[in-house]
Amino acid sequence: MILFIFIVLLLIGAPIAIAIGIASFVAMYQQGISLDVFARTLFSGIDSFTLMAIPFFIFAGDLMLSGGTSRRIIDFARKLVGWTTGGLPIAGVLSSMLFAALSGSSPATVAAIGGIMIPSLRDANYSRKFSVGLMTAAGSLGIIIPPSITLLVYGSAAEVSIGDLFIAGIMPGVFIGFVLIVVSYVIAKKQGHQPEKRVSFGELLRSFIHAFWGILLPIIVLGGIYIGIFTPTEAAAVAIVYSFLIGLFVYKELTWKKIYNVTRKSVITSSMIMLVIATSNVFSWYLTYENIPKEIAAFFLEYADTKVVFLLMVFVILLVVGMFMDTSAAVLIFVPLFLPIVYEFGIDPIHFGIIMIVTLAIGMLTPPFGLNLFVASGVSKTPFSNVVQGTFPFIIVLIIAALFILFIPGLSLLFI
Repeated sequence: MILFIFIVLLLIGAPIAIAIGIASFVAMYQQGISLDVFARTLFSGIDSFTLMAIPFFIFAGDLMLSGGTSRRIIDFARKLVGWTTGGLPIAGVLSSMLFAALSGSSPATVAAIGGIMIPSLRDANYSRKFSVGLMTAAGSLGIIIPPSITLLVYGSAAEVSIGDLFIAGIMPGVFIGFVLIVVSYVIAKKQGHQPEKRVSFGELLRSFIHAFWGILLPIIVLGGIYIGIFTPTEAAAVAIVYSFLIGLFVYKELTWKKIYNVTRKSVITSSMIMLVIATSNVFSWYLTYENIPKEIAAFFLEYADTKVVFLLMVFVILLVVGMFMDTSAAVLIFVPLFLPIVYEFGIDPIHFGIIMIVTLAIGMLTPPFGLNLFVASGVSKTPFSNVVQGTFPFIIVLIIAALFILFIPGLSLLFI
């Protein structure tokens, strides 16, 4: 019943948090469960010190975006690699990787970097479909490269170290970025695109100095977490102060009006995510109450006789789920279902988390509800159907890259 109501609400266009909440409420009411349980579970879903990092990182990312960091990062990336074959699209991928390490969000990365790079690629005579497709795919790195909001959600749901998850996300993010760079080079070479003029070392150095303060932020955050100076939540608070000071006193592009608008936007975005987390917690509680995780575990253990088969089945399921569902909601709903089987097969939960996030990141590029597609369509003013066509070849590339990450745990666990 709960799944039927949830799917119907999604199909009629209800927001994901509302669909999850109403479906859970109706199911619990029909079972005669006290509505006090609904309210308490709703609150407990967000009553977490770890989850406080989510609104903090969102606010820090928005401050960086409004403070001019994304423009300086793009300028540095263009000067660094623009002189090579395919230098401009490669610069777009590098810029997305760097901004992903600031924002923790895929849609934010597509909007910030794609909004500047897609017109630049078009001016350099790259096709609209290629330009939009590449930047939409590169934006998926926003939830893979730490500090990732979705990794935070997974860490909280699976009760594993956020610091280890962040470290584990670095190599897969770099690997996927490298794959996109290779694809960009091959396409540019095949189509005969000419590189930009090589800049002098002095120009490159000045560009690096201008972008330095933005590039330094993920080093401070990840380094501070890894060596134990602060927790992920404290790191997120440090990121806010750092972003504020850089935007206001170094780049001097933050005005009080911008700060007000950024705060308002961040509050709205954070509220939406936290509501999804709260309602998903109720949804997960009800599934556990009905022993559904045990039934699913029994199914997998019967038909998936090895961990590789299990991981491939999960991979396919999450690819489909990612087409329809917000990544945070998908993590919170499916982690309680899959985690017992993960431990049964002896799979490292850190590696499984990376597999899960990478797979769901691909879902953000797939119709009908891939969020990155809508963002790319909006910032590039490209029809949605053209965005889908441009992104499709990159989806295939990302699926192949994700399978490498699935079969080679060392890509995730090398530094842990």
